[in-house]
Amino acid sequence: MERRYEILHGTVSNAATAHLRNVQAVGKLDKVTDILYDLVDLAKIFKVTKRTLFNWREKGILPLIEFGGRLYLTHKQLEAVIVQKGGVL
Repeated sequence: MERRYEILHGTVSNAATAHLRNVQAVGKLDKVTDILYDLVDLAKIFKVTKRTLFNWREKGILPLIEFGGRLYLTHKQLEAVIVQKGGVL
């Protein structure tokens, strides 16, 4: 599974927005649609702890899917969450 990380300085919304900008060109080629982000990936993208991700899941902010005992978020779901929240989680 391909994992993409962006090392950015700034706020969570800036990091998430910049990440989406970088993958949008690739998304047009339909190569990004199969990406699944696990908790480690999401923690790095949003620069938060795993505990925060669990809290967001409880509040219904992150629609994580369980597969094989692990939690994942698809690329489309990640984009939808960021757009829905106006770039700020």
